[in-house]
Amino acid sequence: MNFRFKNAEQKNSIILVICLLLLLLIGGGLLGIIHHKVDRLNKRILADFADENMLLLNKQLELLQQELYTSEKRLVDTLPPAQIRRDSLLILIPASQLDRVERGMWMLLKTRTIQHRLYHIYIDIEKLNGYFAPRYRYFGRRAYFEIYNAKGICIVSPDNKKWGKRKETEVIQQGKIVESDYLKLDVMVNSYPCSIIFVGGEIRVSVLLLTIEDEIQEVMTYSILLGVGLMLVAIVLIYFNVMERRKIQQLKLRTLQQENEYTQMRLVQLRQQINPHFLFNTFGSLQYLIGKDNDLAKSFVGKMTKVYRKMLRTDDSEWSSIQEELELAKAYFFLQQVRFGSALQDMEILIPTEVLGGKVPRLALQMLVENAIKHTRISVENPLQIQMIYLSESKIIKVSNNWQLRRGSNSEGEGYGLNYLASMYAYSTLEGFGFGTEDGRFFVNLPLLDR
Repeated sequence: MNFRFKNAEQKNSIILVICLLLLLLIGGGLLGIIHHKVDRLNKRILADFADENMLLLNKQLELLQQELYTSEKRLVDTLPPAQIRRDSLLILIPASQLDRVERGMWMLLKTRTIQHRLYHIYIDIEKLNGYFAPRYRYFGRRAYFEIYNAKGICIVSPDNKKWGKRKETEVIQQGKIVESDYLKLDVMVNSYPCSIIFVGGEIRVSVLLLTIEDEIQEVMTYSILLGVGLMLVAIVLIYFNVMERRKIQQLKLRTLQQENEYTQMRLVQLRQQINPHFLFNTFGSLQYLIGKDNDLAKSFVGKMTKVYRKMLRTDDSEWSSIQEELELAKAYFFLQQVRFGSALQDMEILIPTEVLGGKVPRLALQMLVENAIKHTRISVENPLQIQMIYLSESKIIKVSNNWQLRRGSNSEGEGYGLNYLASMYAYSTLEGFGFGTEDGRFFVNLPLLDR
């Protein structure tokens, strides 16, 4: 099955969409791999941290074992009679005085025969936990441990509610993540056999996920941000590339349209200037002046010559100075004023001399004067008033005339002159051009080109 694209733009759009989808799939896959790797790294760090805590705990148990041996020797040397010493972890009690074991908070460590009498050596769980309490700082805030004896009785725990009670689960899964009853947070639990003092017992180390996850999550967040950032950069680059290419194509098309409009405009102007009707009116006015006002006739011929010379100029310049355009507009208006007489009032021109070097599109002023005469209903009672004013704030020449639309004038020019001016300003990317009506007057704003 052969698939054909309608045009190059459709082909580029489809290729762009496919590239974006592939980029998103690759980015999503990479983020998934990063997440999996980070999760494995997180568990490995937690396990290593638990092992490190176990080594610290073994060192503490070795020190405790030495202290217990010293305390036991001291208790035995004080007999007879044996006394319960509250300043020691160990308590020596005769077998006949078992009722002195308080609330089950003492556990039997060993039994010895001293001077033909049987004694039990107990360990005080409260003091044992008091011994480990200040040593928890070696484990920081990231982990805590619990010690169970061979019978599953909790001996050491930061939660005093567990002291002397049997552990809830006999076997735990290594590296299992559960919610801690003590912290009410998720922890990873690792179990180790106890080989010092409480032989046959169990040591459980619980590592808090919160702190470790914060550090890992920070790395993961940076990775995700990096991936998302790269994807966004790629998308933005592709977008701007497409928009730039489209802009270039539109600019080329606009240039071709402008050149076509300008060429047609020159043809239309040439036709208008050599139009037999225009020539007839001009020569008719000249014939009327000859014999009646020779001086005015000579001036009329001079103005007509200037108008035709400028209109039929064949150079390629598309912009002309305001001074040159004003001379042409005045000469053209003079010819029309001779024809229409008092129906045309003198033009009001308020343009300072320092801006006469600025440029406007060629034939712009003459064209606007011609349009005003062509499309306005004029008479002696309602004469045409044309005004040209320079607006210094916006650097615009505003050409306006009283608005008295002539019947049937819409079909004569078809607004081609204004379209031509709009195309010239758009092609030069010069803002400020516009036209419309206000206060009963039609106006056209012509921004000045400085270069």
